[in-house]
Parts: sequence; structure tokens; C-alpha cells
Amino acid sequence: MLKPFIQPYYHPTTVVMVDDNQRFLENFSLQLDETLACMFFSSAKECLTMLNGRAKRTPLDQRCFSYYQQPTNSDRVIRLDLTLIEQEISNPERFRDVSVVVVDYDMPEMTGLEFCQRVRNHRVKKILLTGVADEKVAVEAFNAGIIDHFMMKSDPQITTRINRTIADLQRRYFSEISSLIQSTLALEAPDFLYDSEFIRYFFELVDARNIAEYYYVEDPSGFLMVSETGQLRRLVVYSEADLQRTLFNLRLMNPPATIMKQISSGKAVPWLWAAPDEFDEDEDFYWSDYVHAAHRVVGEDTWFCALVDSPPADIEYDSETSSYMAYLTELDKQP
Repeated sequence: MLKPFIQPYYHPTTVVMVDDNQRFLENFSLQLDETLACMFFSSAKECLTMLNGRAKRTPLDQRCFSYYQQPTNSDRVIRLDLTLIEQEISNPERFRDVSVVVVDYDMPEMTGLEFCQRVRNHRVKKILLTGVADEKVAVEAFNAGIIDHFMMKSDPQITTRINRTIADLQRRYFSEISSLIQSTLALEAPDFLYDSEFIRYFFELVDARNIAEYYYVEDPSGFLMVSETGQLRRLVVYSEADLQRTLFNLRLMNPPATIMKQISSGKAVPWLWAAPDEFDEDEDFYWSDYVHAAHRVVGEDTWFCALVDSPPADIEYDSETSSYMAYLTELDKQP
């Protein structure tokens, strides 16, 4: 059994529904999770044209890697640039990625199965809606890997099941598209990504703060988090060993004794995006701006975590155009 882990990045994506019955689409749209970004099509051909005709954006997992030749030999070196992960928040196109397609089997232009076979992006997850008479076809399609899930339109629990299935498949979609980053990061990954107690704390925080997307960052390790409305937060995470090394380095900067006491007790952690020696002699350095109250998480290791509101970020970001809420508003305006 694979050990649970936190994916290096996650953001909302778009779900597409295809059914030739316009009334069914309208009714079903009211049953879906209101936070889902959805597009609805009553024409399978029109939807397929949209899916296959979209200009392909190079996936983040490919953009993060670069290859170059060593000057002294013929070896090729692969480099992972983790800074590109957090910079994805400034890309408003990220939400347009289609992760899941929900398609009816019985349609006049083409069957749902034919539709799924003609979707060119093999990363997209597919749910087939069927009638009782089509169940055998759906089972065969699932076993053949053409679809990822199927369910009966007549299922009285379809609302609950479709929302849960979409959420599961979106997670699976992200697990697959970030697998290359995951496997490379795992060579030196911080252990908190795999610590079950930290994972529980992390997703409780995501729910409590309405976090819509998150991106792994380094120096210090943690995550850049973004709410639905575009508010930025930075989760800073230290292990006990990290904290001790940081305390050693901090002593060279002569911080106030109260600051050192807060950090050494684990009640606070530092994040110095600036240092005292960067300021002029007549300028004050306010240590309190760089030290944040910490929450202790005890799992396989002990983690000291601080959530920083409105953190400094060297990224061009406009919440009015690049937030998930802005994208949902744009979708609502479409006919």
C-alpha cells in the first residue's frame, strides 16, 4: 500500500458535462458542488471540438524541468526548478485545465463511449452515465481503461456519488500530472509531506481557511496557500533539527532575548525574508515582523508550523484576475 503524501501542488480545475438532454443538464447543474468550475454541453461534437481544439498549455510538471549538457562530459543533467511551482498562481489559465469529463452514454451524435475514445488528452478522467441496459458496455469500457468510472443515471444517490467521484478523480488527476515532480522531490523531500499527523493538520487547515490551491515552496519549507478569493498565506514548517540550526544562525544576528526564548521554546518560528545587516544603521529592524506564532504537530517527527497572512511574494499576482473566484465569475457570465 502506498504511503499517503501531500501533492507538491494543487489548484481547482474544470469539469465538463455532456448530455443531449438540456433539461437534465440544467437540473444536474444544481446538484453539483457549488465550488466546482463546470462547463455544460448538449452537443457531444461541440464539446469534443472544444476539448481537442484548445491550445495546449505546457503542463507545469514539464515546465519545471530543464535539461542541459555537462561541459566536461557527455552526461545530461536534469534540473528541477521548484520556484516555478509557486509562480503558477499568477497564471489565470491554470483553472481552465479540464480534469474530469462526465458524459451520457446514449446520445444521438455519438455514444458516450465513442466520445471518451476520441478525447485526445489522455490525462482527463472520464465518468460515463448509463442506463440499466448499458451497464455491461460500461463494465467492459472500465475494464479496458477507456473510462475511469461509471454510474447509473437512475441511482437515487447519484448526487452524493457524483460529487464524491469527481473530487476523487480530480485528486487522481493531480497525482498523475505531478508524479514526475513527486518522484524527483522524493529524493530529498521533507518528511512532513509523508507524516500522517502533519497531513491531517494540513488538510484541516485547508478546510478551516477555505484554501482553494496550494504550492510547495522552499527556504523555509512549507506551502504557499491561496483562498478562493485570492488571499495569499504562507505555511512555514520547521522540524526540530531545522529549528536548532536556525537558532544557531540567529544568534549571530543578536536578536532580542525575548525573540530567542519564543523560538527556542517552539512557540514561534522565524521567517527572515530580510536580515538586520540589510538595513542602514539609522533604520530599525523589527524582529516581531519576522517571527510568527507556531503550532506544534507531533507525528513521526515534531513539526513547528506557522501560518503567515499576506506574506511577501516575489510574484506578480492580481487576485481580481487570477483567483479561482474570478474564474468562476467568468464562467457564470458565459451563455
